[in-house]
Amino acid sequence: MMTDQAMTEFLQSIGGLKNGYYSDREPITDAGFLCVGPGWYQLIKDLIEDLVELGWDREVCQVKEKFGGLRFYVNAASDEMYDRISQAEKESYETCEDTGQPGKLRTDLGWWVTLCDAEYEKRLAEKIRKRIEQ
Repeated sequence: MMTDQAMTEFLQSIGGLKNGYYSDREPITDAGFLCVGPGWYQLIKDLIEDLVELGWDREVCQVKEKFGGLRFYVNAASDEMYDRISQAEKESYETCEDTGQPGKLRTDLGWWVTLCDAEYEKRLAEKIRKRIEQ
């Protein structure tokens, strides 16, 4: 699994991503811009590499988790690029956001999240523990 540092180093190695909202800002070179868990970093790295290969201008508006899945928003792209983004977003529903291991969408934790069995069990136990303490 990629760490925050490894993802930041990758972004720096490609010269960063362009801010799709604020063109006057410095390139995005910090993993902190990605509002997702580190389990999805490899999905995002592969996506960025594929998009660049397809001629993407590296302009991104937002990268986040929503309803348990990856969202990768750009201003403009070809149909082929949008198809590749959709593919990565679909893959996120089968990839644990915390660990990068195979996972599935969990809807019973109060927040939809895609987790592997081990991470799901940890969060479920924590939820139960908090209920007991109340």
